[in-house]
Amino acid sequence: MRKIGSFFYTLYFLIGAVIYIVFYGAIVLLIGFLIGLFNKNLSRRFVVGQIETFGRMAFKLLGIRVHVYGEKPEIGENYLVVSNHQSALDIPLIIGYVAPVAFIAKKELGKVPGINWFLKYLGSVLIERGNIRKTAMALKEVVKKLNEGVHFILFPEGTRSPDGSILPFKNRSLEISYKYKVKILPVSIWGAHEVLPKKSLIIRKKPIYIKIHELVDPNQFDSEEELRDYVRKVIIEGVKFLEGRNLNEKSNS
Repeated sequence: MRKIGSFFYTLYFLIGAVIYIVFYGAIVLLIGFLIGLFNKNLSRRFVVGQIETFGRMAFKLLGIRVHVYGEKPEIGENYLVVSNHQSALDIPLIIGYVAPVAFIAKKELGKVPGINWFLKYLGSVLIERGNIRKTAMALKEVVKKLNEGVHFILFPEGTRSPDGSILPFKNRSLEISYKYKVKILPVSIWGAHEVLPKKSLIIRKKPIYIKIHELVDPNQFDSEEELRDYVRKVIIEGVKFLEGRNLNEKSNS
C-alpha cells in the first residue's frame, strides 16, 4: 500500500513539474519579454525571481520540509556554488534556497522544451562532451559569465552519493575557482538522498536539510588541491551537523 502511495505521490510531482515548466514557464517568459520591451533589467529580475520561487514551491507542494542554516552572501558577491550531490532534487533545492545558479550542462539538455528556456535565462553553458575544442571554448564562456556576476553550481564528486556520504572530489574539479580567483560558496545537503535516492524514480516524503557556509577565498590557498581539500572538509562538517539535526528531530518526534 505504501508503494502505491509513493507512486501516486511521484506522479503528482512529475505532472506538476511539467505543467509548471512548460505551460506556466511559457507565460512567465512571455511576461518577461513584454517587460523587457521597457526595462531589460527588470525583465530578468522577474524571470529569475519566478525560477527561485519554483525551486521552493517544488518542495512546498510536495509537503517536504526544508531546513536552512546559514545566510546567503550579499547581493553583488561573485562566487561559485560548490555542493555535495545526493539527489536530482539538489538542483531545485539550490536554486530555491541558495541562489538562482547557472549550470555547466550537457548539450542535449538544450533540446528539452521548457528546461532549455530556463537554462538560457540563468546563463547556463552547454558542453558537447567528447569535443575538446568546444569544451575549452565553453569553459572560457563560463569564466566570462562568472566575471559578469553569474553564479554557477559545481558538484565536485561528479555523481550522486547513494547513501549521503561525501565521495572524493574529482581532481582539478575546483580549477576554475583557483585559476581565476573566483570565491566559493560551500553548501552542505543532507536528506535529499532519502527523498529521491540515486537510481530511483520514487519520491519519499522526508525532510531535507541544507547549510550555507561562509565564502571561501581561493587567494588564501597555495594550490587547487589545497583549496579542494579545504572545501570538501567544510562540506563534510556541514553534513555531519545536518545529520545530527535530523537525528534530533527523529528522536523528538
